[in-house]
Amino acid sequence: MQRTKVVLLDLWKTLVTSHCREPIFTLQKALAHRVSVNSELGVIPDDDFLRFCLTTPIHDPQEFIEEAVRRFGCKPPETALADFERIIKSESGCVARFEDVNPTLQALQDRGYILGVVSNLWPFPAPRIFEANGLAQFFPQQNRIFSFEVRHRKPEREIWEATCHQLGCSPQECRMVGDNLQADVLGSRDFGMKTALIDRAGDYADKDLPEDVPHMHELTQLIQVLDEEDQRAK
Repeated sequence: MQRTKVVLLDLWKTLVTSHCREPIFTLQKALAHRVSVNSELGVIPDDDFLRFCLTTPIHDPQEFIEEAVRRFGCKPPETALADFERIIKSESGCVARFEDVNPTLQALQDRGYILGVVSNLWPFPAPRIFEANGLAQFFPQQNRIFSFEVRHRKPEREIWEATCHQLGCSPQECRMVGDNLQADVLGSRDFGMKTALIDRAGDYADKDLPEDVPHMHELTQLIQVLDEEDQRAK
């Protein structure tokens, strides 16, 4: 097995958490797209709308809304833009980094690993997340792979292809770490990457996982995973 040179990390629930509740579904409701009084979210989830939000590289909120209206044929109220701007402000301001993140990233950096982040993300909170939460020092701009820039989301093969192209590495040199078994782990594993699952809440405690996927509860455990890999390689 080829030694890991590049450590890729998911963003949400891996590096940071958010106290905001489903901002994309909140936008869907603000645009009056598939609204439902019977749904806890207030809308009927629409995967096409979710994919649009995560893979559309439009940074201007008004242009984003106009494209959504054109794409989905919804008829939003006059307050839609103001509502969207409040959603963006709220999401950008309620992101917090997990306490184990900076020590782990610093240790990985000190060991010479290249660090990259691969995230299903829309354009609006990205700058604040990295600058205000101290992540920019570990992930320079060229090492951030976002679905809205690539126009594909995890676990689609294209986002892993773009990751390797952008970082100049092969899949076998990478280990992808994330909290979502399907999007982060199985998608990258099928592409040829090594993986690790971070399960902070114990959601996968009673589930069968592939034997080659380390199951971690804290990000600091990644150091041990990589050290054990190095020992096996000797």
